[in-house]
Amino acid sequence: MNILLVVSPSQGDGKTAISLTLAHHIANSGKKVTALKPFASKSEISNEADLSAFSNLVTSKPLEWPMELPESGLIDARGKADKGLEEVKKELSKIAQSYDLLILELPSKIPHEEQAKVAEFLEAKVLAVIRHKHALKTKKLKQYLVSFGKSLSGVLINARTKYTSHEVQTLFIPELEDVNIKVFGTIPEDRTLLASTVDQVVEHLNGEYALKIDDRSTELIENFLVGGWTMDEGALYFSTKDNKAVITRGDRPDLQMSALSTETACLIMTKGIKPIEYVEYEAQEEGVSIVVVDKDTISTMESLNSLVDNSKFDHISKLERLHELIKSEVDSASLLDDIGIAS
Repeated sequence: MNILLVVSPSQGDGKTAISLTLAHHIANSGKKVTALKPFASKSEISNEADLSAFSNLVTSKPLEWPMELPESGLIDARGKADKGLEEVKKELSKIAQSYDLLILELPSKIPHEEQAKVAEFLEAKVLAVIRHKHALKTKKLKQYLVSFGKSLSGVLINARTKYTSHEVQTLFIPELEDVNIKVFGTIPEDRTLLASTVDQVVEHLNGEYALKIDDRSTELIENFLVGGWTMDEGALYFSTKDNKAVITRGDRPDLQMSALSTETACLIMTKGIKPIEYVEYEAQEEGVSIVVVDKDTISTMESLNSLVDNSKFDHISKLERLHELIKSEVDSASLLDDIGIAS
């Protein structure tokens, strides 16, 4: 059976996003592929958003998986596989009869040395996803990557920030290549991939809908604009961003009307003040939801600072955007060839 194990040295590196998008990418080439997550930590199992992404984005419904990671580990000190891992391998051999490739995501909570042993036990190729940060050192990463031996196909560098491109190309990648670690590409940080839906923003702010446009509540918000004093006319200022939410004091219908004259996903009204009738009517006509929060404008903006930390890869627009980035930024032909899938 042909298995690609997607791993990373730490949580939050983007394994789920890469696993699902690679499955989508390979399926578009005419191959039969599915993405699975056989094991997960207790916190991951309780997070339905993470697990539903596999069934919603690649229609993968693997039995009763994921299983909770056993406290004793998947491989014991003698190198013997846990009973659950043995069962997974047997089931994978059955599933593999219907697919050209199985993509498995492995939790980062599994100790590094154990990840390599799991890859060996499953006879899987390994793709490591590394989230890049400024001045990220390669010493420990090299040890982690080399531990996979010949199982390692290579590395995808994820979420590279705009201003670290030179650093990645001239320092980070060459240091990995010096020890014969192949880098298939670097995926830049992208606003769409960090976005949250209107519903998710409302939940994050503990807000309430004064007006909910149901068919836009799952729309991604990529930008937030604050209504206030600007040198420009309100409509001109609000038209500078698309896919946006506009935050205004609840007692500023002038700003709210200006925002409604531009492409806006929702209005967020602060200080618990509900919209006047005319603003609500206009919002209904334009298909713009209105959310009311108790906090003032500054506190609301401060609350949004942590929104990106809770962003999930759970939206078809994110899958499509990452697919575009993989096509443009990753040597996918080399990756597919290395894992035995002709491009």
